[in-house]
Amino acid sequence: MDLVRINEVVETFGVSSRTLRYYEEKGLLWSQHPENKAQRYYDGAALERLKQIIVLRKLQIPIKDIVSIFENESMSVLIQSFVDKLDALDLEITALSELRRLVDDFLHKMLISGVKKISAISLLYEETEKRLAVAEEQEAISFERISEVSRKALKLHDVRILRLPSKRMLTSRLYTGEIETLDLDKMQNLFACYGFHPNPGFHNCFFRKENNGEWVMMMEIPADYENQSPYVDEHFQGGLYAVASSFMEDMDDTFVLLKDWVTQSDAFNPIDGAEMIEEILPWDIAIKLNRYQQDVYIPIQELGDNP
Repeated sequence: MDLVRINEVVETFGVSSRTLRYYEEKGLLWSQHPENKAQRYYDGAALERLKQIIVLRKLQIPIKDIVSIFENESMSVLIQSFVDKLDALDLEITALSELRRLVDDFLHKMLISGVKKISAISLLYEETEKRLAVAEEQEAISFERISEVSRKALKLHDVRILRLPSKRMLTSRLYTGEIETLDLDKMQNLFACYGFHPNPGFHNCFFRKENNGEWVMMMEIPADYENQSPYVDEHFQGGLYAVASSFMEDMDDTFVLLKDWVTQSDAFNPIDGAEMIEEILPWDIAIKLNRYQQDVYIPIQELGDNP
């Protein structure tokens, strides 16, 4: 099989280049960098491995378990991961079933008591029954279905609206046009020799998704800074953003969920603009825990505003 360019992999599998690099750093995936080629390429074996990783992640198997599965190449490890996931789901299902029973009982008592002014409750009850009936039907397993279920199970627990001010930013794009791409735990020191360090959660450092799918790091610098580095600086316009928290392995699905949230919002519209990520877990802790947590950003506008 011919080598496949990273842009094509991103488009075909619906994962970001940042996620692919994360999988490589975990030793789960590999790529090739042919001579005179600016981008990374993947062979047939790597693409087959990526399919396996994606399916396991859609089933919400943790990255650490996926690493163990491929390191041991043993069915027992895979089976144990599924058993652990089933146990976790059983606990969640039990809790949700109990909650539904309590809500059902409460509703039943209200109806028996002759509560009539809140008529919508009975309609809600009927709708709940319909949804449960549909959920209990057996459906053919497909990648699309697994993705849909996985995304619904992920949910968005915290959506905020932030207005970022305009600022001057030093980027990881070299004047040659290339983008510096280092391991995630090394990017924190990219501009250290110039006196600039990221401060997770304080909006002074972001990763911006470019049109070609690559991610550019942006670090806030003083407006009067004399840039003599090999890196391009630019003016960041700022603006209004919808923001949600995510761990690295759930980042792509979180972007999808956040876009849906904005689209369905009665107060905001999505607008053209670059998606961004901000690391919010301190770098030393992220490296120690071997888990990266980010805020994902989508540019928005208030309804009625001109773009």
